[in-house]
Amino acid sequence: MKSHLIDASSLLLLMKKADIQIELDYFKSSYLLDLTFYEVGNAIWKDTYLTKFLTKGESEALRNRIQIVLGRTDRIGSEAANFQKILDISESERLSFYDSSYLFAAREKNLILVTEDRELRAKAEKHVKTQNAATLGEGA
Repeated sequence: MKSHLIDASSLLLLMKKADIQIELDYFKSSYLLDLTFYEVGNAIWKDTYLTKFLTKGESEALRNRIQIVLGRTDRIGSEAANFQKILDISESERLSFYDSSYLFAAREKNLILVTEDRELRAKAEKHVKTQNAATLGEGA
């Protein structure tokens, strides 16, 4: 049974580790949002071409690892019927619509939200269990 929803910040951090098999094991019990695909792609593009934080070789290796995980991890899709519910969370918690989407999905599916974003984690803890990548292998 799947128990976690991993956001883009945690996905990127996990993908920067050396052991792809350990990472794939994490994702067997996890979901990603369809939104994560775009957030991670944008982050890699930014780190490679704008900030030059990643070399092209590092970027290619990271992209390859992420592509494997994206292909093997179930994703939760966006539904128009949830737009207002997500917007309500965004307004009440003062979170971006993106972050509110993660919180909404975790709450609706009774999942542990895995994020490196301290603000999101602090606000989400009122609604769902949370973890970060460092504690992913532990119980919540």
